[in-house]
Amino acid sequence: MKRWQSYPQFARNMTSGLAIKKLILAAFFLVGISVRLRADADSAAQQLLMNAEQQASLLRRDASPLQLDVDFLVQMQVPTQGHLTLKWEAEDRWWRKVVIGNFQQTDIRKGDKLYTSRNFPFTPVRIGELIKLLQFAEHSEDLRVKKQKQRVEHGVETVCFRTHRENIRGELHNVCMLAASHEILSEDWEEAPDGQRKEQFSDYFEFDAHRYPRQLELFIDGTKTITAHVSSLTRASLEGTLLIPPTGAIERRQCADLKRAEPLKTPTPTYPKSASENRLMGDTTVTMTVLTDGSVGDIQLVGTATHSMDNVSLQTLRSWKFKPAMCGTEAVVSDIEAVVSFRLR
Repeated sequence: MKRWQSYPQFARNMTSGLAIKKLILAAFFLVGISVRLRADADSAAQQLLMNAEQQASLLRRDASPLQLDVDFLVQMQVPTQGHLTLKWEAEDRWWRKVVIGNFQQTDIRKGDKLYTSRNFPFTPVRIGELIKLLQFAEHSEDLRVKKQKQRVEHGVETVCFRTHRENIRGELHNVCMLAASHEILSEDWEEAPDGQRKEQFSDYFEFDAHRYPRQLELFIDGTKTITAHVSSLTRASLEGTLLIPPTGAIERRQCADLKRAEPLKTPTPTYPKSASENRLMGDTTVTMTVLTDGSVGDIQLVGTATHSMDNVSLQTLRSWKFKPAMCGTEAVVSDIEAVVSFRLR
């Protein structure tokens, strides 16, 4: 049986239906505005971060030739002083020397070749960390802002960004800067499985349209690991004789689109029974060369845990297999660092 509505009831229902449609359309409109405003805010935050890092980045394509001298103190088995000199002309044309204690290493970049000469069979881990610290403003292109927060500390307004690196999951990264000058104050990471890394920068000065910190510090898991002080930063030409690689230097090909070695077969070392029973934990750090066929060679122990952990790590890492680093379609030799963490749950 059909049911009929009186005209007033029918009219009220029609009016109510139109009102609901209008409300739905208005809601969609407001959501559209909200999404657009959020996108605009994210874009502005992204641009602010990139501008701040470009302001502090010394080694841009349009930069003038320079010489950077840095005195530093690193925490190894004992605190050790060192000095770094970089003579830079272009991304593919520079010379760098690092001296720390009895260790010396010279790196030369000439075209698509990197030459390394050192008086030890491996490079201490702290050297790589120092170089990353000095190049803190060189990675803005692959960072994406997720959140932005402003705060005032001791009367000074700061802006902090929560970011992530493209194609890398699980790494939390924060960048804080002064709101007025856009000088980067700190960067910190939370790294698997339980590591924390924090970089701090202070005492900025002007150089060639840039602002660079005179003081740089690295903290790993809350412990100050590196303190670096810029003793000199000047415009300087690069002498051609410095680009002649010494006899016996390690040669590695570099390219703008270098794809790093990718792990294919990386079995996990077995937790040593003696270490497990005694509830011992630690990290074994090694450097190794990935050859063009994906096998590994020249494994060097650069950071130790216990003797048993180090041994099982070295034995297992020899069986690791990689897709080699690639320059276009050509496989090239590359050097990587691996950390084996032994943790009890």
